[in-house]
Amino acid sequence: MTRTLRLCFTLLLSLTAASANAVNYAGTPFEIEVVVFSHTQGMEKSGETWPAAPQLQYPQRWVDFHTAKGGVPLLTQVPTQLNNKVAALNRSGNYRVLFHRAWQQVLQQKHRSPAIVISGGDSYGDHHQLEGSITLSVSHYLHLSTDLWYNDFSAGADNVALSGVLLPQAPRAPLAPSGDEPMDLSASAAAAGAAATERLPGAATNTASLPVYARHVALLQAKRRLRSGELHYFDSPLLGLLIEIRKVAPSDSAADNSGA
Repeated sequence: MTRTLRLCFTLLLSLTAASANAVNYAGTPFEIEVVVFSHTQGMEKSGETWPAAPQLQYPQRWVDFHTAKGGVPLLTQVPTQLNNKVAALNRSGNYRVLFHRAWQQVLQQKHRSPAIVISGGDSYGDHHQLEGSITLSVSHYLHLSTDLWYNDFSAGADNVALSGVLLPQAPRAPLAPSGDEPMDLSASAAAAGAAATERLPGAATNTASLPVYARHVALLQAKRRLRSGELHYFDSPLLGLLIEIRKVAPSDSAADNSGA
């Protein structure tokens, strides 16, 4: 076998092995911890300007921390491990933590990965200062895509003129019967789920039909390749994000224990 043929054969074996590893990687449970915080000095202090016409939209494929399959949550919350980082952010006086959760999730390849809807900070009706979604997927590496926004309600949600930024209504998980797959939820399904919730005795009044405007909106939109076991940092003039993805031992997998 010539040297060129040996090189080609070695390359082919490497590509085949990498592809097999990627396939095996998909469907693997990981423990994910996310911290989202705002810069208390505000956008003006950063020297940046607010986006004039930000595009805000929730994806059709999504889950949240209430979405379940067969009565089992798809995102199983676990104890947080980045509490020292959160404490340092709070002590500095320059940041405010808006969201901090850790959960187990079975990661899939990009075409099967739903966005995770998150929110945090002060609430204004059905909306929060922090809104949007993040998407985690696997191929040869771990991948994170963020589509988050910070709503400035400094003028009060009810006092913002119609020239403000119209906020999209966050989707809500419908009450899916056992065995249904909730990872392909559409806007229409979300609306049906919200309507079903509204009809439950004692449910809060649904104000989703009322438009809500923010005075300004700042974005954190990024895509990055990640490594498990490492702390990664995303930043924008107003928002920051810390994320750590940790491998889960089979005996520690909540997904395995639940039979999912």
